[in-house]
Amino acid sequence: MEGIVDSHTHVSLLPYEGLENMALAGVKKIIGCSIFFGARHAETLFDHFHQMLTLSMKNAAQNGIRLFVAVGIHPMGTPVDWPRVIDALPDYLKMSNVIGLGEIGLHEGSRREQDVLREQLKVAKEYGVPVIIHTPPQDRVEITNRTIEIAAAVGMEPGKVIIDHADLDIIDLIENFGAIPGLTIRQKGLTPHLLLNHLERFQRGVLNSDYSNLKPNDPLSVPKAVRYLELNGAPPEIIARIARYNAEELFGI
Repeated sequence: MEGIVDSHTHVSLLPYEGLENMALAGVKKIIGCSIFFGARHAETLFDHFHQMLTLSMKNAAQNGIRLFVAVGIHPMGTPVDWPRVIDALPDYLKMSNVIGLGEIGLHEGSRREQDVLREQLKVAKEYGVPVIIHTPPQDRVEITNRTIEIAAAVGMEPGKVIIDHADLDIIDLIENFGAIPGLTIRQKGLTPHLLLNHLERFQRGVLNSDYSNLKPNDPLSVPKAVRYLELNGAPPEIIARIARYNAEELFGI
């Protein structure tokens, strides 16, 4: 299918050739999420956001891809002076092409991580924007439950909350809250085969590659998943929803 949306990438860690190949495979729009691993200062994140909104935007456009940016504090890169980033988020949300906050969330679930998540969700609620929320490889049920508790306490509209890296272990928690499952396609996680076998449970979701160069990753995981679903008889309307229309509706793109 044409017009594929990759709803979660890390464009500052995506090679130019990756964008080129994504475009050739039918990807038309991508969401670039924030992550600066090990960030120690607020300025580090401000520079990171600026790079995505300038160089990354230009590189995407040169390949015929529309890039939309999510800003925020990733739990694996929280500056010491993180409240300064919180204070700046509203200014970024007023910029064109900034569609929400992400990638935010809990990784280990510490009190500090919970405080940082809560403050970001308060901003998202005030400005009515979507959030892209991280789930870690470990303690996933416990961390997801805690994430949902914080979002509910803040009063976030569940339909604006993407809980990413969804899999069979947490899909019911996500669905019961009313959040959107982020469908990260990778070999150690939600594979195209697993997605096909449980497509009904994941049909409200949004496909993504979560591409970065921090670990083995495939920038073409979304178009490959789409092709796998098409070749194996998945309903075209469900493929279109998870590969394009759910994300376009959620992000207003």
